[in-house]
Amino acid sequence: MQAKNNYILQKLSLDEDKKKIWSKNRFYSYLDLIHEIEKFRKLIKKKKIKKGSLISFASDFNFKSISFFLAAIIEDLIAIPLPEKKKDLIEFLPCNYFVNTSSYKISILKKRKKIKLNKILVNFRKKKRSGLIIFSSGSTGFPKIILHDFNLILNKFKKERPGYKSLLMLSFDHLGGINTLLASLLNKNSMAICLSQRTPEKVCPIINKTKAELLPTTPTFLNMLLISKVYKKKDISSLKIISFGAEKMPESLLGKLIKEFPKIKLKQTYGLSEFGVMRSKNKSKKSLQIKVGGEDFKTKIIDNTLFVKSKSNMIGYLNLQKPFDKYGWINTGDKVKKHKNGFITILGRENEIINIGGEKVYPQEIESLLLKINIVADAYVYKNNHSLLGEHIIAELSLSREKEDYTKDIDKIRNFCKKMLPKYKVPSKFLIKKKLLMNHRLKKVRKII
Repeated sequence: MQAKNNYILQKLSLDEDKKKIWSKNRFYSYLDLIHEIEKFRKLIKKKKIKKGSLISFASDFNFKSISFFLAAIIEDLIAIPLPEKKKDLIEFLPCNYFVNTSSYKISILKKRKKIKLNKILVNFRKKKRSGLIIFSSGSTGFPKIILHDFNLILNKFKKERPGYKSLLMLSFDHLGGINTLLASLLNKNSMAICLSQRTPEKVCPIINKTKAELLPTTPTFLNMLLISKVYKKKDISSLKIISFGAEKMPESLLGKLIKEFPKIKLKQTYGLSEFGVMRSKNKSKKSLQIKVGGEDFKTKIIDNTLFVKSKSNMIGYLNLQKPFDKYGWINTGDKVKKHKNGFITILGRENEIINIGGEKVYPQEIESLLLKINIVADAYVYKNNHSLLGEHIIAELSLSREKEDYTKDIDKIRNFCKKMLPKYKVPSKFLIKKKLLMNHRLKKVRKII
């Protein structure tokens, strides 16, 4: 067994009598986890699955799926966590195995249409190293298929960090979710808390029951939390940190969170599926200025766009050209504003910018303004084509009260926007929705039309 594999098991063995995982209404210790990992390792060996093989599964975080995932990594396999409702994505990969983690069954996948083998994947498999394949959210089209060397992902967890009882808010097929999982298992005095559903109504009782300390999530979920007011009925005072990322935080929403949770530290994070989650430092609790980097990352800004170079860069895309330049830098696509002492404000993705007669508009700026209106519970701004202007702005709104005729409310919202925004930034159309939807990654999917 390689030193890397020993490292995982040794770290898991340090606190074997402590509660380490909460799953399906019960706690599991390190000893329980190690026993379950060994059970899956024996199953992998029984099936004579060779190192470097691709092995897939479609499950949310739970005790068994986590145990299998770690067993696959320890056995130097390339693990593929599939979105539960998108199992067909496996058709685009030369994967021969699918695991039902709940029944301990490993199925050999039937031969499908011939798949052109990607040279990056072929060369990586020859190394017989543990790997990870994830799919991007695909908000702008078909998902990118991303290959990671798991050794590089694991390296950032070899330095001792504070441990927390952490809710696994992001899903198994999300690199941010795997980041939280590893931190919850490999840091001292930490615990991974699995969730069957990610709604405020389900999450708050679990926080209360497990005395969770860290809630890593998205602004979209946090807005839903405020709207629900469930936290007023269920004690969530055990929370020490709420970290947020994956999409831009509206300043107006941040203000509401500070007011409602004055004793909880609010921390902005930043990362991409291509290189993982970076270390971050907030300028202050009330500011969205952030400094990103850390010992494994370098950053630079060109034309107000953030570029990152990382020791944990992905191996490459399996369905697209490699995005790195010859020096290893990747264009994140995020537009930023520079401040003093290395701090930046993330403005939004370049492909989300709305062009109105040559003027650039960030949808998040308008959303933040709309959330200041007391009758607006949630807002989602995006672009659509316009025959004269090229593009125009659509605002979908969820209001705090339901009624049959919203004409007066829309007039009030439009007039507010006219007072507060330049004419070209005022949405040309306001649509009232009963509820704004989020995807399984707890964020709005921007409509790129």
